[in-house]
Amino acid sequence: MIKSLKIAPWVVPEDLQAIYDYHRQLSLAKAERIVAEYDRVVALLEVNPLLFHEREGGWRVYPFDSGTYLLYYKELDSLWLVVGIFHARRSPSWIREQLSERLRGPSAGR
Repeated sequence: MIKSLKIAPWVVPEDLQAIYDYHRQLSLAKAERIVAEYDRVVALLEVNPLLFHEREGGWRVYPFDSGTYLLYYKELDSLWLVVGIFHARRSPSWIREQLSERLRGPSAGR
């Protein structure tokens, strides 16, 4: 069975929008580059979710070229789920806590 890629419902309106809004104040061009890169990586992951190696806890991480952000996704039973985009300078333990909370949420897509 080929698993589809799903974007958790909070990733675009919360994570990506906050990143875009922050960078738009400083540089519209950079804000748009980050969104374009997000679109490209999602398209790549739809074709090949194994593109990035598995890390602790089964997480896979895409490091953005256009900014200091990390996109986290994971293989679940029936799909691949993009769970969040976080600033790379955040504490790894904080990121793990956020990821865990988001996966436990009612609309995580499990």
